[in-house]
Amino acid sequence: MKTLSLGASTWTYLQTCGLEAALRRLQSVGYSRFDVLTIPPHLWPYDIDITQRRALRDLLASEGLNFDSLNLPSTDQNLCSVTPQMREYSVQQFLDMIDLCEEVCVPMIVVVPGRRANFVPPPPEASYGWLKAGLDTLIPHAERAGVRLILENHHMSPMPTVQQMVTFLESVGSDQLGIAYDVANGEFVGEDQTQAIRTAGRWLRQVHLSDASRSKWDHAPIGQSAVDFAAVVQALREIDFSGTSIVEVISQTPDADMAAARQALHLHGWN
Repeated sequence: MKTLSLGASTWTYLQTCGLEAALRRLQSVGYSRFDVLTIPPHLWPYDIDITQRRALRDLLASEGLNFDSLNLPSTDQNLCSVTPQMREYSVQQFLDMIDLCEEVCVPMIVVVPGRRANFVPPPPEASYGWLKAGLDTLIPHAERAGVRLILENHHMSPMPTVQQMVTFLESVGSDQLGIAYDVANGEFVGEDQTQAIRTAGRWLRQVHLSDASRSKWDHAPIGQSAVDFAAVVQALREIDFSGTSIVEVISQTPDADMAAARQALHLHGWN
């Protein structure tokens, strides 16, 4: 039976410690692949010069560690904002992240496909158009750098379900794009995660694992809410998924919960 690779997000340590300390803590409980938050105090592209980037790349190689992806939270940027200035700023941030990925040898960037306003939002086709225009700038730069942009499902985006994302990706038609499927976000919007994984199919590059319910948006420790991880792993095997599943738990006791997540998911078939 094919092994499913397990990694960890640095998110839960964001306000607790810096990046290197977060990596050490995760390494101590068995993780060696990471989705890294690109926001202070972790990895902010504008605070790390070329010498520091090379030093980080060398550190990862010497320690046998890998950055599976960089992840820019959608709190301070928006690729489908109604304002052109915000869209331009957001595109530039991703261009700079692509350069960082190339210099540190990171293969993917997690991209939340924008945020729609809760009140009086623009029509979906307008949001899709703005997002596509941004990607039209980003894709050639990413292709040159050998970096994939993987769109993450999110309830605040204009495409909160996998079916909407696949329809959009097929319309763009670039192999430089893919999907990062967050099972907790899928649960919160009422999506059948197993069907979503099958629908994602060839576009699926990464999976984010945490727990949630349909009444509460959460990234709770594994086994504390409604996500059926046994069904998730079965669906991943059905599509012969070869990417990394990232534990993205947000916890007040991160060391214990990240260790427990690894143990629990190992019983379901992740390694």
